Amino acid sequence: MNARTVPLTLRQNRALAAIVQHRAMPIDVLADFLGCGSSHVYETAAALRRLGLARELTQLTAGPKWVVPTRSAVTRYFGQSLPDWTPSSLWSIRGRAAAEARVLLGATDFDAWTGERELSLERTDRGPYPYDGLMVRTSNPFALRTARGTASPVWAVRTDIARTSNPRQLAQALTRTVGQAEQDGCTSVLWVCTGAHRPETVYRTAEHIRSDLTLTATTPGELAGTHRRIRPVRDLPKGA
Repeated sequence: MNARTVPLTLRQNRALAAIVQHRAMPIDVLADFLGCGSSHVYETAAALRRLGLARELTQLTAGPKWVVPTRSAVTRYFGQSLPDWTPSSLWSIRGRAAAEARVLLGATDFDAWTGERELSLERTDRGPYPYDGLMVRTSNPFALRTARGTASPVWAVRTDIARTSNPRQLAQALTRTVGQAEQDGCTSVLWVCTGAHRPETVYRTAEHIRSDLTLTATTPGELAGTHRRIRPVRDLPKGA
């Protein structure tokens, strides 16, 4: 059977979309993404392997193995051939954080999220995309509050995994993310702090950035509803 045309079940289709959009996904996060138990996610991963759409489960770091799409899977999803890509242990930190944030946001439907891999196809600049995903629909109450009555909110979601605080790098990352989010038609930037930078630091660093977007800096705990702060949303200084 041709891996690019073989029919898939709904769960297999959702799993394929997830691992291609995110480049790879740890099997435990994929189970959360699909809303199924461990036995079902392993069965799904095995089925994708048999169909030539996923590699053998890959150990990137200590912990659960990863489901990595084949080049045929990427071609099937995007409708065009792209260079083969192999995840590294260093990349896996960002990859897991981004996938976990998406699950917390409840943006697991096919059309709720556009990943950086797809967004990069329309970009001529080299280097990683400034943020992890463009989200147009979420079931997360915290994220919904950041929309502030916007008729059609569009979020640029960035996970910040910095191991040490670096004000200059943070300022550069914020500027690039906000600039790209404006080009992509977003209404808000959702900055998820999973590393050394805290939301308060993000807000202070963003004070010099002029934009009509809303910036929300948060933590996975806030997204999960296990920790709350008093002022989660701030407007960036309005652009000229």
